[in-house]
Amino acid sequence: MLLDVIALSFLVALLRGGRIKEFPKFNQLKLLVVTILLQACAVFFPMIGGLFISIAYVFILAFLVFNREFEDMRIFLIGWFLNAIAIWSNNGKMPIDLVQAAKLPYDLEPVINGTNFKHSVLTESSNFPFLTDVIYMPSIIPRIISIGDIFIMLGAFLLVQRLMNKPISLLQLREGKSYATKN
Repeated sequence: MLLDVIALSFLVALLRGGRIKEFPKFNQLKLLVVTILLQACAVFFPMIGGLFISIAYVFILAFLVFNREFEDMRIFLIGWFLNAIAIWSNNGKMPIDLVQAAKLPYDLEPVINGTNFKHSVLTESSNFPFLTDVIYMPSIIPRIISIGDIFIMLGAFLLVQRLMNKPISLLQLREGKSYATKN
């Protein structure tokens, strides 16, 4: 989902003079591996995909909590929380607005017939509809996103800036300080 956002983030970091000097030391990186494996299971077993996605979200939460000292991870955590509310309150799947999704060049039949491992149709009975995938994002890879996805994309952008040794601190911007911090 984030490949174009990550590529753009690297481009911005390169234009800002960034270079990878040292990979940040993340705690419990194995939790991300488990998350990826669970999401792969959701693809191969779509009828219980919601269960795999829900469990994967627990592992993502653990990874984010173990790495909360990074400001970027705290922004990811906000996005995770908003998406988790939408997913967990809707039987393990993110509801998607079909009117917006019709703009996508993808087949929506699996979503409509309930066999999509990750999404369900947004209906009047969906919980927290304002947190679901309702925002059309035209880009290199067009998609329908949620408010939580916006925070996750911002967190990804800031994390790439940190990886490229050009971190941007939103806290320092708010305080009127220099945009770059030293780690």
